[in-house]
Amino acid sequence: MAVISGIVLNRLKIPAIIGYIVTGTLTTYIFGFRLEDSVDLNEAAELGIVFLMFMIGLDFSFKKITQMRQEVLLFGGLQIGISIAAFFAICYLLLRFDFNTSVIIASAVSLSSTAIVLKHLNETNQTRTPYGAASVGILVFQDIAVIPILLIIKLLSDTSLSMGAMLLSTGLSALVVLLLLILPGRFLARIVLRSSAKMKTDEIFVGTVFLIVLGSAYLSKYFGFSLSLGAFLAGMIVSNSPFKYQVASVLVYFRDLLLGVFFITIGMQVDVIFAAKYFIIVLILCALMILTKTLIMFAFLSLFRGAKVGMRIALSLSQIGEFSFAIFLLASQHKILNLKLDGGILSAIFGQEFLATISPQEIYQFLTLMVIFSMVATPFILECLDSCTEFMLRLLRIPTQAQPKDGSFSTSQEETFNDVVVCGYGLLGKKVLKFLENCNFNTLVIDSNYDRVKNAQKEGVNIIYGNITDKMIFREIEVQNSTVVILCVESANTITQACHHIMDISHRVRIIAQTDDDSLEEMLKGMGLYGVINSQQESAVILSNLALKAIEEQEDALGKDKEESEE
Repeated sequence: MAVISGIVLNRLKIPAIIGYIVTGTLTTYIFGFRLEDSVDLNEAAELGIVFLMFMIGLDFSFKKITQMRQEVLLFGGLQIGISIAAFFAICYLLLRFDFNTSVIIASAVSLSSTAIVLKHLNETNQTRTPYGAASVGILVFQDIAVIPILLIIKLLSDTSLSMGAMLLSTGLSALVVLLLLILPGRFLARIVLRSSAKMKTDEIFVGTVFLIVLGSAYLSKYFGFSLSLGAFLAGMIVSNSPFKYQVASVLVYFRDLLLGVFFITIGMQVDVIFAAKYFIIVLILCALMILTKTLIMFAFLSLFRGAKVGMRIALSLSQIGEFSFAIFLLASQHKILNLKLDGGILSAIFGQEFLATISPQEIYQFLTLMVIFSMVATPFILECLDSCTEFMLRLLRIPTQAQPKDGSFSTSQEETFNDVVVCGYGLLGKKVLKFLENCNFNTLVIDSNYDRVKNAQKEGVNIIYGNITDKMIFREIEVQNSTVVILCVESANTITQACHHIMDISHRVRIIAQTDDDSLEEMLKGMGLYGVINSQQESAVILSNLALKAIEEQEDALGKDKEESEE
């Protein structure tokens, strides 16, 4: 059903995420299946976020995170702090919710969707732009902020708990997780990846990657943190290893599949009758929430990133995130959410008697619909982000050419692309690289032999471990931004697959290959490669030319000898 809805919505140019949500909703009514009927499905859905955060961690090493302290600590701290304060004031003072309900709603609304936004940034290769780096930094801080938010819910639900004891326990747990993952985890991850790479068995390598991701995630959960936080740390650990790109290439399919399951489970939480009954109210409140959240973030981001970039970030993170489901569910289970209002706008509009009839389950369903509606709107906002940014800036009468006031606040991450990609580091690959080493090019080498990779790294070669028969390895290195790819491998099947993969990604990249097979040469030329070298034919030509030259020299020498003898 998800496949069919995805194909139909793709034809209509509607984001696939909506298809997954619709599939989940239809599943509950066609098959009578509910999310609460399957704990396993819920856990599988959460793994989509786990793999997503791991792959984001691959792009952000500890060194980069320290360089991004402004994006993570300053922007993330301001976004969470100001958003919670503003929405708490709206809920407590304007809408007149009680204190506990106001805290829960404000905390949940302050979070954004990691799954949707990071997937969009990955697909559009914007994670390392000023806009993308700031968005990722804020999302990372939000993921960390989930921990104290869940602690607050526990305190609100059980007043007998000690704040000091909980903070001490959480701090010790955080220290243990960091020590286990960062110190021994870094060495263990490299050892097991190196061992599996030497075996040259794809399934063993994939299994090893799963072990690292899930092991780190569940270690984090064991000590009271989120699965995704542990996965993010594991990604940062692997990011400095030569296996980074190959690991990312084997996980991307699992990430996308499990993210689809995650959005299906979101759709399974929708009560269609309740949604139809309160559709207009939920839509209006959701629109007001998105607008308010956008303006809150824009207010401080424009000071550091300029009006245009600040508005892009604010619009991208204006939705309510997936972790809000867990917050609302936990609050609902502890019976913290209620509508016992003491005056306020809602009482004036709907009346106190009507609000008193709404059950806690209906409150949870209403808040869940708010999250889903904001998520559904997000792909459309991201698709038309430039237009939405221009519209909002015109609405606020802010010049679109506004730039950061201080260049020191601009991101330190610059895009660097490889001019030449050499596939294979055997004898031929080494000679090609030797020839290019004095040229002013950025060159990247890919090889699937770990011993070669290890030795080349010791020599200072820019080389990664990867299998070029896997299309995703070329996506991970962003081959579309390269000028030339030189295939220095012997296998005809490997050469053919690599050419198809590169051409599927971009037709602008010039591919040069060598082969001894005449039929393969003709096929590669028919595919439109920039250059195909038949090494045997080229050798034959050179040898023949040398033979002809030798014969000519011999004939000249004989002619001279004859002339001398006649004299």
